Amino acid sequence: MQKIVQFIKGKFYFFCAFILSKGIVFFAPLFLAEILSKEDFGVLEYALAGLGMILNTLLGLGVSGAYPYFKLREKNSDLNNAFSLHYIWFLLFFVVTQIVYYGLGFSIQYYIALNVAYVVSNQVYISTQLKTNERITPAVLLDSGVYISLLIFGVLAYFNILPSSIATFSYIVLAYAFLYVFYAITQFKTIDKTNILANYITVLKYSIHVVLGGLLIYFITVSGRLLIEYFLKDFELVAIYAFYFRLSAVIVMIYQIINIAFFKKMYEFEPKILDKYFAVCFVILYGIAIISFFIATFILPYFSSFYTSTITEYKSVYYLLSAQMVFWIATALLSNIIDREKLASKNNPLFLILVLVFLAILFVLRSQLDLKLFIGIHLSVIALASLIQIFTLRKKNIYFKYSFIVLVSIFLINIITIKVFF
Repeated sequence: MQKIVQFIKGKFYFFCAFILSKGIVFFAPLFLAEILSKEDFGVLEYALAGLGMILNTLLGLGVSGAYPYFKLREKNSDLNNAFSLHYIWFLLFFVVTQIVYYGLGFSIQYYIALNVAYVVSNQVYISTQLKTNERITPAVLLDSGVYISLLIFGVLAYFNILPSSIATFSYIVLAYAFLYVFYAITQFKTIDKTNILANYITVLKYSIHVVLGGLLIYFITVSGRLLIEYFLKDFELVAIYAFYFRLSAVIVMIYQIINIAFFKKMYEFEPKILDKYFAVCFVILYGIAIISFFIATFILPYFSSFYTSTITEYKSVYYLLSAQMVFWIATALLSNIIDREKLASKNNPLFLILVLVFLAILFVLRSQLDLKLFIGIHLSVIALASLIQIFTLRKKNIYFKYSFIVLVSIFLINIITIKVFF
């Protein structure tokens, strides 16, 4: 009991920061869903959490995954200047984006997505460094940066101080991006430039496999907004998907506590121990997801007009997304193990095949595709991705058997529930 009390005391500021920052991440988009039209909210989510997040993965070049590997696994401190140089790559991307947009012009949702990619890439990269060095409180605050700008936009629009338009949000994101511009310049001025390019190439040789894996897993897990807009041609459906995705993500906040508080342990614990922890985690999170789904029916009608106007038609969508989150979390946790064991190059071809099969199925079924069918297919693909990761780990005689049993069981329970009740 004393150890538990000491743990809580030691993590007190972290939990306070976590509740604040993740509360903003959770509630800010739902708040905007009540202010914006469904189409505008769909465009915002498309740019912010769809295209923006996939571009962020590509822009990062996998260096965020390389940092803990070289620091914790290889214990190599000779590459510090290479990690500082990475901010200049981000900065070049940002500068080119502004030149092309203001010089040639293109759709605002793409402009927002590019600026969000720049901001989130910096957030993720700095946050990863903080987590690796066990500075978890500032890391968790930094993770919510772009959503703080979203909340500011929502509050100012709600009180009619600023117009509730996508263009207004674009300016707020741009202003926030300049903080990272100044940070990049400061980093470049202060770093030791000895062998900096050679060191950077060393990091990239490892990280290229990480970025390919990251890009594939991001496409598998968070491409819903992009693919719904492409195949169903309707930003309102993107908005409905995004709204229930956000509601279902309440269990993601619990996962993030685990990921942030025990990030370093992911690179140090034995796989057998992690397997047991992961399996228990999946069971608990699935239980919380289903309980949250039922509780929402009693609470949300008092607070959300978006919910009351859509839940009757899209209740099955909400349920499917609640279950999908467990598999999303599974792929995220298992990705840490894939990276630490240097198995990304083995896993990537299987993920590429999965993505191509996923797209082929959507193309074949495009004439009869609706939101429920899309999410059912997407959930199955994400579940299969987590099982592929477990299969890949076997190549190093690492067996996540308890995780495998739990994930398969959850998937089968979900199929039965949908067939019987929806």
